[in-house]
Amino acid sequence: MNKFIAILAMVTVAATASVKAAPGSALVEEQYKAALSHVTQEVAQAKDPQEKRQILGHFINGMKDGLQKAEGLESISEADRASLHAVTGKFFAYDAELNGLAGYDRVADADLNAFAGYVQQSMEQAPISGGGVYISGGALIVVLLLLIFLL
Repeated sequence: MNKFIAILAMVTVAATASVKAAPGSALVEEQYKAALSHVTQEVAQAKDPQEKRQILGHFINGMKDGLQKAEGLESISEADRASLHAVTGKFFAYDAELNGLAGYDRVADADLNAFAGYVQQSMEQAPISGGGVYISGGALIVVLLLLIFLL
């Protein structure tokens, strides 16, 4: 499960990045969407709200932790660090909303499936920092390696 989250974190960064028709970018985007869909389906199939909340919490916290570790790498450029920070911020907001922190109302048990769908749609479609996140290919490789080995 940790490797799944590590790979999903890398793919999240890749998919939310503006890609210049690089070979394989469509494949990365499809893998990313499939991984998000998998988490959303796990939540929908969970039998009780506590299990749904645990699945979402594990996913969101894994993404936050992995992205924060990647942000701390010295080899990441300042532009890439800012992009990673923007993506990390989205996951902190999801966590706050899920748990009712930082002024957010806690997601009601009856709304957990909808919240999982919201996170999925938001990460697939919403641009970050008003026009997209720009992360170099080298940074993506570093993020992938970091997340695979540290999680």
